[in-house]
Amino acid sequence: MSREQRGGGVTRLLVVESGAKARTIQRYLGKDFLVRACRGHVQDLPNEGKEGRKAMWAAADGELPAPEWGYTKGAESIIRKLLADSRKSGVNEVLVATDPDREGEFIAWRLAELLGSLGAVKRVTFNEITKTAIAAALEEAGDVDIGLVEAAMIRRLMDRLIGFRGSRFCRSWNLASMGRVQTPTLGFVVEREREIEAFVPIPYWEVHLTADGVELRVQFDDDWRDSKGKKRSDRTGDSKNAESAYTAMEAAGSLVLTAASVDGFQKRPRPPFTTDTLLAAAGQRLSWRPARVMRLAQQLYEAGHITYMRTDSTRTSADARKEVRAYIEHEWDASHLGRGVGGGDGGKGVQDAHEAIRPTRPQAREPQGLEREQARLYSLIWARFAASQMSPSQWQRLKLAGEAGGWTAAGKTEWRTFAGWEAAYAGLLKPAAPVSPLADAAVGDTLPFDGCELVEDATKPPGRYTQHGLVTKMKAEGIGRPSTYAETIRKLLDRKYARDEKGRLYATDAGCTMWEQVAPCYGTTSEGIFSTAFTAGMEVQLDQVEGGKAAAAQTWHEFAERFGALHTAALESKKSRGTPRQLAYLRSLTQQAGEAAEPLLAGKDIEELDGEAVGALIEQLQPLTEGMDVPASEKQVGFIKRLTERAKLDESAACALVDAESYAALTGGREGSASALINALQERTAGQPRAASPKQVGFIKRLAGRAKLDEATTCALIGAESFATLTGGREGTASALINALQEQLKKG
Repeated sequence: MSREQRGGGVTRLLVVESGAKARTIQRYLGKDFLVRACRGHVQDLPNEGKEGRKAMWAAADGELPAPEWGYTKGAESIIRKLLADSRKSGVNEVLVATDPDREGEFIAWRLAELLGSLGAVKRVTFNEITKTAIAAALEEAGDVDIGLVEAAMIRRLMDRLIGFRGSRFCRSWNLASMGRVQTPTLGFVVEREREIEAFVPIPYWEVHLTADGVELRVQFDDDWRDSKGKKRSDRTGDSKNAESAYTAMEAAGSLVLTAASVDGFQKRPRPPFTTDTLLAAAGQRLSWRPARVMRLAQQLYEAGHITYMRTDSTRTSADARKEVRAYIEHEWDASHLGRGVGGGDGGKGVQDAHEAIRPTRPQAREPQGLEREQARLYSLIWARFAASQMSPSQWQRLKLAGEAGGWTAAGKTEWRTFAGWEAAYAGLLKPAAPVSPLADAAVGDTLPFDGCELVEDATKPPGRYTQHGLVTKMKAEGIGRPSTYAETIRKLLDRKYARDEKGRLYATDAGCTMWEQVAPCYGTTSEGIFSTAFTAGMEVQLDQVEGGKAAAAQTWHEFAERFGALHTAALESKKSRGTPRQLAYLRSLTQQAGEAAEPLLAGKDIEELDGEAVGALIEQLQPLTEGMDVPASEKQVGFIKRLTERAKLDESAACALVDAESYAALTGGREGSASALINALQERTAGQPRAASPKQVGFIKRLAGRAKLDEATTCALIGAESFATLTGGREGTASALINALQEQLKKG
């Protein structure tokens, strides 16, 4: 519809989520449109006042709860400005183009209500930000998809209920929170930790030979098997057997071939990326964490370079496939074209009708204007999509076997004869091995050794998850969705349930407590609220609500009823043992009461008391300790120790500031000596520079990488010598350097 057809100078408002996306689309649409960003969610479940304290809202049978949706931080002013700018521009039609998924649909639903006074509100969706895609989407503008909205509503109502009641429940163990997806995901990390602890290494010996670059291994017949029962004929559990083979092979120096054969095989390309496979590939090839990958993918999407990056689908458009196939034929030749993969519907479990993640302009192999990290990720996405339309790569495999000194050795090597789809991965894959010098070897040939080695080792436990490996596990088990993978892992790290060390996830004590002591209170079978089976089942039900195959209200009521029963059971189970928080408080009261507590304890072991007995003792001891000093908490003492270190004092000198002898003698509470010491130490260290935080330094390194500056050049911007000398805080040199780098990037 032209501007004249709509009535002259009438402007249409198009609302998207991000400012970057708004700027890109504004360039495409021109002055006829007012393109603005809502900055994500504008309204959600309330977090303030009486409504903000609710875990759930009542609803009649056949209806979903109807909470009073509250503005998110800063959203109310954004809506006011949208309304004001629209009225000033004469807007009488609103197009909501938030992300094409559940959350985007929920945002669109709220925007439709908040902006309805401007005129008709239509929903627009597109999976790529290109002029053609946007024009087509505008022609097909429709209504908000209520199925998607209801699925999003149920998801947040479930998470609210579990988050409020479950998180309050777990605080008795001094833990931060529980979550519908977060907790079972933590279970994978904890269970892998226990597998590693329980692992019993199985020793073995191997004898390795090398000849013209081919590795051969001596074959043994003692039926050695690994911890999973898999037989390995190239290993032995008998050291004397291995030493005998090594001695014989070293003395022989060569072997006579008894078998030599070359056969061909091919490697087929994979479908274009889904969210989880993108995270896996970027993790394996670039060693990037999921949060980093999703941030860069978001930037590429908003700039119009790739399709939407949160998807389960491997489907791609026929036009895009046609375009990339033309590029392939021109760049290499028709022999590199294959049948193509990625033309289907994406398979089972697909949440959205999205395409796979692919370049929006397939013939643009290296778009201009990308920052270094963006370009690296784009190259991976482009290669995967191009490869999906290419022919298999062709390989040859040489298998050899021979005898020497009464022992047999066997080995193999491979080389590529035709690149096929691997041509698209130039620079991303290791160079293919050249043809083996032994390709023409025949039975009866004598094969001299270049080397002979006796190897002693033992089987290794299963590896800890990487972040992208954990995403792969989540996908395989059917929990989480493309929009939640990275966020779920971030929560585990933020809650200190897991830690990432050199790219591997370790379960912390808090994480093990959560999974092994707290989560089982809500059921340990497949019916348990935090079991993988239950969580995956709920994801399927949400998909059915989204597609109109399940009634939203019934799905919600069934979940609420089940959680209510399990929560009641959990509260009962908690009474069977005193929680860590109860026990810590009881120990504190006992210490305060001194001898007066002895008759009440009567020799009882506090650690073995059930919850009711602990509660009864606390009630009896509280009157005896009324008015007495409370010992400083672990949190207070920990903070004091950090301040003491910054003040360059030892324990006795620090405690002397409040006339205490040691940390153990400090008293808690607002009026206690621990609080007084914290104030004294803060005054003493006020204005004293402290080291920049790891988070600041990490951010600086990322900015420096984008600016293509080394450490010395970066630090020279503010006269610092190195990252190690930077100081923290708002007035510190780290903050100043961040500002300087951001300014430099803006100018560049």
